[in-house]
Amino acid sequence: GAGAGVAGWDLGRDPVLAPVIYHTDNPLGKRFDVQNPTTIPRMYHSTAVLLRDGRVLVGGSNPHHFYEFGNVLFPTELSLEAFSPSYLDPALAGLRPKIIGPASRTPVKYVSIVPATTT
Repeated sequence: GAGAGVAGWDLGRDPVLAPVIYHTDNPLGKRFDVQNPTTIPRMYHSTAVLLRDGRVLVGGSNPHHFYEFGNVLFPTELSLEAFSPSYLDPALAGLRPKIIGPASRTPVKYVSIVPATTT
């Protein structure tokens, strides 16, 4: 996002390129862990999705009214990046939780809602 100004409508400046991990249990002043920065400004209308393997898929950015690919400070961005946070370092493998598949392969289905009965 934008470090200054308003993210949309071409008013954002100073793109925030380095993600931060917040450690709630660390002492004050040591809770923010700055990660390796990207080189792609993602000012507005971007998205991040946590992947099953722990990486974060980051994509998009469009601080304009329409798609603008040139002649602007921060053009529309359609690329995707897979970000690997520091907690994925192989040396930390024994410390992080593991995502495991369900014991059963039974599909999960939506359930119809039964109206509440009145008394």
